[in-house]
Amino acid sequence: MAGLATLGRIFDEHRVRLEAMIDRRLDPALRARTSSKDILQDAYILAKSRWPDFQRRLQSGSLTGSGPSTFSWLYRLSLDALIDAWRKHSSGPRDVRREMPLPESSTMQLGCNLIEPGAGPATQFQLAEVRELVRKAMAKLKDSDREILWMRKGDQLSFSEISEVLEITVNVASVRFTRALRRLGKIWQELYPDFGSTL
Repeated sequence: MAGLATLGRIFDEHRVRLEAMIDRRLDPALRARTSSKDILQDAYILAKSRWPDFQRRLQSGSLTGSGPSTFSWLYRLSLDALIDAWRKHSSGPRDVRREMPLPESSTMQLGCNLIEPGAGPATQFQLAEVRELVRKAMAKLKDSDREILWMRKGDQLSFSEISEVLEITVNVASVRFTRALRRLGKIWQELYPDFGSTL
């Protein structure tokens, strides 16, 4: 069974990508209290405590399908550490997953998919308005829909990686993403019929 030295090496291999994922999801209020490096350190501590069990499950074949790659496993733990940080630094009983912001670039990409083309170059004010409209539409999605859109559009995970994180097949991951995108398009049309939709 691979020891903690192996975990440290694997963690270092994925450190840049994991930290970037956390950094994209940090909103200004949380960023004032903690950093992506601090949260990633918490994720590593969590990984150390769960590493022996993860190794046993891999060796016994008890994980779904072929089991997650180490990156997918570390991604899930990093997301858990981020959620824990939100809970620690947020006051009152709040829906942490619902309030985590979609990265700005991903919000704009979704906005461009939702709005019919042909309107010409957008001003900064218009771009800011679209971002806010997309966020409001995203807030009306189910957690599972929002999560898979985050993974695909925000964190740029492949469908294979999403399938490992969620322990589903690649085909199911692709279908869930497509359905989530369609639901977002439907919500968009209901909220903002004047914008139209390309989905």
